[in-house]
Amino acid sequence: MAYEPNFHWIWRSARSLALLAMAAGAFGLVGPISSSAVSAQEYPSKPVKVIVPFKPGGRTDVVARLIAEKIQEKGWLDEAMAVVNVDGGAGANAVNQMQREDADGHTIVHWHHQLLIAAAMDLGNFGLDDFKSIGYTGGGSPVWAVREDAPFDTLDELIAHLKEEPRSLVEAVGIGTIPHFVGAMLANEAGFETRYVTANSGADRLRLLLGGNADIALFAASEFLAQGDGLKALVYFGRERLPDLPDVPTATELGYDVTWANPNWWLAPAGTPDEAMDVLAGALEKAIADPEIVEYFRNNTLEPYWMDGGAAMEDARETLDQLEDVAATIQ
Repeated sequence: MAYEPNFHWIWRSARSLALLAMAAGAFGLVGPISSSAVSAQEYPSKPVKVIVPFKPGGRTDVVARLIAEKIQEKGWLDEAMAVVNVDGGAGANAVNQMQREDADGHTIVHWHHQLLIAAAMDLGNFGLDDFKSIGYTGGGSPVWAVREDAPFDTLDELIAHLKEEPRSLVEAVGIGTIPHFVGAMLANEAGFETRYVTANSGADRLRLLLGGNADIALFAASEFLAQGDGLKALVYFGRERLPDLPDVPTATELGYDVTWANPNWWLAPAGTPDEAMDVLAGALEKAIADPEIVEYFRNNTLEPYWMDGGAAMEDARETLDQLEDVAATIQ
């Protein structure tokens, strides 16, 4: 159960602190107590709203709720985290709601790198400078797959075919989606071209691939494993091989500098005090190391790890550079 502050004790402590500060100041012993120190002690003073830019039930929503519940259960924040779904507008609706709130740490966003795609394609009136990065709590990576009876057993065989016969294979994607951009990042890196057929969901991609109307499609690792027969994964876009797919190499192993970790990214409005950021980061780091959270991630082909806010923003900016290169070829 979360710790509930004793407001009578807080009032008495605050009064004592004020008297101590005045006395110390009168005798010249110390300087004034900083407002940041006081705000750090008081944060959070109300529930923390977590905005998820998608409808309920997807991975981003589920992970946000699991971690919020774990933080409340363990008392790692003095107030609850309340998840609010604000979908639509390629994330712009969520960002607009975030910006209407005070930048005091009591409103944050849980997103992933679809934010970067939206920024690369100028789909919303926002960019990375509108946010402060709290950190990544793990993530999940996709596979590039062909039909089981395809004449390619390795990614290099498929790329060699496409170099010899450009655009001879059809890739199922939704324009401007993660499958589109990840495939295009690999194509730019390896120097090949495919043709596109529109598929706006994993179910659409699966139907087109198994029906012979597409040759290649991108799937979340969990989607691929759930499908079972009929598909063959040629490459995994994580940083390391997935234990559930030990025989599928990563793109970086094969010499292609392409990864897509699609992390669970926690963000705050630009201007949020560092003290609040530190409190949030501390709670999130504990949550992603919790055994029950780790077990859930591993059971759902997700990788549990913590990356602090600065490193996460640096990683995101590098990824955005790659995505902007892709966007320039399709706009």
